[in-house]
Amino acid sequence: MNTRLPIRLLSTRLARFCLLSLLISPALVLAQNGNNSLLISTEERCAINRVDDESLALAIQACETAANAGDLQAQFEMGELYQRGERVEKDIEQALGWFEKASIQGHPGAQYQLGLMHYQGEGVTRNLPQAYIILKMAAVNGKDEAMDASDQIALQMNAEELDVATQVLGTLFRNYLAQIREEQLQGKPAQPESGDLRDPQMDSTFGPVQTLE
Repeated sequence: MNTRLPIRLLSTRLARFCLLSLLISPALVLAQNGNNSLLISTEERCAINRVDDESLALAIQACETAANAGDLQAQFEMGELYQRGERVEKDIEQALGWFEKASIQGHPGAQYQLGLMHYQGEGVTRNLPQAYIILKMAAVNGKDEAMDASDQIALQMNAEELDVATQVLGTLFRNYLAQIREEQLQGKPAQPESGDLRDPQMDSTFGPVQTLE
């Protein structure tokens, strides 16, 4: 069965998502945990994989609270929790949502998983250009495996798909560098635009795509 999509133009919503995600991943600085034993001060933000079954619900609750507060590592781990489905029922929709949130903040692991989901059509319509772009962002942010994965996807894309994706990436990098220069001149740190990144009428995170004739 041929799962290749028609050649597509990536939407402006995709461009906005990618521009936000191109923000070079900040160091995964962990918040002070106080006496909360369910949030641990290591690279692994949450204790989901360290607690017994009796404490699992509390660990998930603590992790979700941190994720909802904007902790990108907690968002990533919530995505892993629902994607793997080992300690809870597998929920690809929730996994996708958490990976998207962490990806927008520049988490390379989340971007890597999100790119693979778009490549495999896991929870979303399979789209090679979108997968390629997201994986390239993950590679820029330090996920070595993402470079190999994007190279493999490039081999499966036709010349026009690859050209469109390459142009989008080039535009995003130029725009981001221009934003950085402008913020430096103004003496302010670069910040992503505020506003809702999701539109219920858009296709997944990336919005509608137009088929080339």
